[in-house]
Amino acid sequence: MRRIGIIALVATATPLAGAAESIPAAEHEFLSRHCAVCHTGDQAQAEVRLDGSEIDWSTRRSTDLWERVHTALESEAMPPEGAVQPSGEARDRMVAWLDSQLMRHSGVGGVVPRRLNREEYANSIRNLFDMPGFALPNSFPSDDSLDGFDNVGEGLVLSPPLMAQFLTLANGIADELLPPDGGPLKVERKLYRIGPSDLGITSGVAHVDGGGFRLLSIRTNASAAGWPTRFEAVHSGVYRIVIHARAHQTDRMFFDRRTEPLQMYLYARHKGEQTYELFDNLRKLKEFEVEPSGETQVLTAEIELMRGETFGIRWADGPAQSDPSNRGMITKLLQDRVKSDRLFYAALLEYGGSPRGAARKEIYEAVTALMRSGKLDLSDPRLDKAPGELGSLPPRAFRGVSHFIYEEMFRLGPALDVLDAEVEGPIRLIEDDIARTRRLRTEKFLEAGPPGASRREHAEAVLREFLPKAFRRPVSEAQLQEYMDLVGRYFDENPESSVKDGLHLAVRRALVSPHFLYRGLRPGHLDDFDLAGRLSYFLTSSPPDERLVALAVEGRLSQPEVLEQETDRLLHGPQSENFVRSFTGQWLGTRLLEGIMPDPRLTKYYQQHRRAMIWETEMFFAEILRENLPIDTFIDAGFSYRNEDSNLFYGGDLEDKEMRRVTFPRGGRQGGILGLASVMMATANGVDTNPILRGVWLLDNVFGMSLPDPPSNIPAIAPDTSGTTLMRDQLAAHRANASCARCHNHIDPIGMVLENFDPIGRWRDHYPIYTKPPDGQETLTEQFYSSVGKGVINGPPVDAVGILADGTRMEDVTDLKRHLLERIDMFSRCLTEKLMVYGTGRPLSYGDGRVADEIVAMTAEQGNGFRDLVVNVVQSEAFNTR
Repeated sequence: MRRIGIIALVATATPLAGAAESIPAAEHEFLSRHCAVCHTGDQAQAEVRLDGSEIDWSTRRSTDLWERVHTALESEAMPPEGAVQPSGEARDRMVAWLDSQLMRHSGVGGVVPRRLNREEYANSIRNLFDMPGFALPNSFPSDDSLDGFDNVGEGLVLSPPLMAQFLTLANGIADELLPPDGGPLKVERKLYRIGPSDLGITSGVAHVDGGGFRLLSIRTNASAAGWPTRFEAVHSGVYRIVIHARAHQTDRMFFDRRTEPLQMYLYARHKGEQTYELFDNLRKLKEFEVEPSGETQVLTAEIELMRGETFGIRWADGPAQSDPSNRGMITKLLQDRVKSDRLFYAALLEYGGSPRGAARKEIYEAVTALMRSGKLDLSDPRLDKAPGELGSLPPRAFRGVSHFIYEEMFRLGPALDVLDAEVEGPIRLIEDDIARTRRLRTEKFLEAGPPGASRREHAEAVLREFLPKAFRRPVSEAQLQEYMDLVGRYFDENPESSVKDGLHLAVRRALVSPHFLYRGLRPGHLDDFDLAGRLSYFLTSSPPDERLVALAVEGRLSQPEVLEQETDRLLHGPQSENFVRSFTGQWLGTRLLEGIMPDPRLTKYYQQHRRAMIWETEMFFAEILRENLPIDTFIDAGFSYRNEDSNLFYGGDLEDKEMRRVTFPRGGRQGGILGLASVMMATANGVDTNPILRGVWLLDNVFGMSLPDPPSNIPAIAPDTSGTTLMRDQLAAHRANASCARCHNHIDPIGMVLENFDPIGRWRDHYPIYTKPPDGQETLTEQFYSSVGKGVINGPPVDAVGILADGTRMEDVTDLKRHLLERIDMFSRCLTEKLMVYGTGRPLSYGDGRVADEIVAMTAEQGNGFRDLVVNVVQSEAFNTR
């Protein structure tokens, strides 16, 4: 990537073959006259020494240094103003010599073998064994990021602990694919007694004094059912269930006495999952009717439970029920109750509303005591209306009404009492979906064996099909024989073993083989099989499909027209979502959002807001790719994708959870990656913004300029939430240090231009000042920030003006967009480099950089479409070279 002048030495790649060479006399004289005065000895500026007579081209450190020298001379950034300047002819001659040397010693390619990263490994296992549900355990280590991406070979180190993880995974995968033969499964039938203490207490369930538990019908999701806490089906099968239940009604109920049977439904769900899932989305097991007489009934049924499932008991037709088809029922019930009962209304006015977290019992008893006190003022003008016409309560007073009514139902009825339950089983086993899928998968894996074949013949037939798929290229007879020798020795040592047992060993070994775990094991130009793997992992994060493999077998994939067709096919395929998600997650930083939580004083922010940010980013990127829109669309677009959760960031009045395409005028604050809330949040810290973070991100990901790490002895700038120090003043003080100013003169101006965006991407005209709660404590109380906006007040106005090193003045983000649009080739070069690093899995060499220049020029001639850019990257020499 382009550098800003000659800043520092950074070793970023593997050593390259070469040897120390003398600098020719003319070039040595140039360096002595124009460079050595500042870059000599231990006091060399920017730690760049150019006073030697030889260059050791064998290290990346050296080639990186001379690439920086080349860039500084070619751009005329060096020598600095005031120094003796070379003639144009001398400068061109020195630049040409450096170019030839760098192309010779740091040409196209040069990647180390690339290990599959987490996503690539998981997708490879899913595809290879038809295991769509395969997932890596949480303990599996994350991949290190290098040059901005987690699929760069040098960052994918294989440590001993990681190798141990791969061995454990290989054993588990082989067990899943080739489970041991154990004959028909035989299980013991067991009796499980479920008492009142064995059901979890949720919003719709409560224990009753004297035994049993009571069901109310207050919610539409699984939390309104009684679920056993100590039972789950160990085996998939048929179970017999017996329930003792009765209706609970009293003469003091507010509701009319039921004369029709109460409906009791049983549902199934996996234990610990779907806690708040709507009942309509759960599997219904059985419907019962409970007579309203209050007599205990014995209800018996046989139900099917899958392994890991438990059952729940629900009262399905109570008066407070609010199924999705009747969403207004519960609201109408509460309003009618309030509007019809003057005494109840007066008690609620007097009570004034319940504090957050108050128990139902506490609310009920407080309001009931007021009703019974005889001290309520029924002459209140608000009560001077006929029953049924009383107005709505003030918000504070209305709070807790539902808790009162539900507690009243629990005490007085109506409700459904379940005294106890018994579950016996499994009476008989059934093959569930998991077992059926596993059996069919195993049968498919073993079907290559011909009828009547011996164990060795069967194993060889399977391995002839399996190993090329696992290694993503044909295997030699020697490789096949290596695995057959392993299997054969196992058969010799275990005469009674099955073919599955021998193949289990071979599968385990294959999954820890370098041929599976790595790509690009051989130097030089990619053959068609390596190209198929690189293309597929680039655009789908998955191994090549059958079509790519077939083209590789025919030797046709490397043909330019075929490669272009396949690139276009993959970009339009469903697995291209992996590319969109992975590339945007790292380039635009949406992966970082999971670890950022905005200060609650700024806004009420929840998981759905984070999802809306990410969806918008991915759908925006996907449209530019799908429609081959011009690259400048990334900078200034007249569209995006949003839903009602996006209102938090952008305002508006969308009322739909589904993402929809929205349009707006180009040239404004909205639109493009610099208007995405996700980018603004990913480059902030959750409390307030930091122009340095955003400036560095812009230089690296938009301008294409990399920077060295800051000096270790310079403290970072922390946001001042008291509003006493302006950010611009803090940055000016930071730049007073000469070692900081060299980089911050580039970072700070463009970072300041984005200051109007707050930590979650909302436009602001003032900095926030976070105030303390009334009691002086740092922790906000519920009372203090119960509504959005409390805890933060407007501070000083935002001054977003940025003045670039060349004197260009930018007032806000719209000027920055115009600046970039006028230099779209610069952004195109940056985006091209990002795609090349992500696609090839290596830091770009000097030669790769020259290829990037050619790609940018070619794409511009074609109309600068983004899909064209991706195709040109795939067609390039850099992509086709290891």
